[in-house]
Amino acid sequence: MTFSEQKIEGFPVFELEGKIMGDKQSLILCDRLKEHINAGEKRILLDLSKVRWINSFAIGQMLSCLRQIRNNGGDLYFSGIQGRVAYYFKITKLETELKIYENVGTALEELTISSI
Repeated sequence: MTFSEQKIEGFPVFELEGKIMGDKQSLILCDRLKEHINAGEKRILLDLSKVRWINSFAIGQMLSCLRQIRNNGGDLYFSGIQGRVAYYFKITKLETELKIYENVGTALEELTISSI
């Protein structure tokens, strides 16, 4: 997995690409997310539109990171989930626990409206 980050409309947006396998890159991503939360940014968007695979270990890591972020007053938002990733989010019932949007534009529109 690789990821890049940028600010769009004032929100940190992380674009993930490839396979999320719960490896060192996943831990680096979680650390970067926590750095944003500690810097006072409470809402972060993860764009998974270029992610083609996620395994159960990576899902566990993601949930652990999400829990830590929520415990510090923040939250993660997800966009672009499709294919096998959407399937795993569905069978693990993550889709009912997470804030998931069709694409980055829709997510940012909702985040912008809710911050007014």
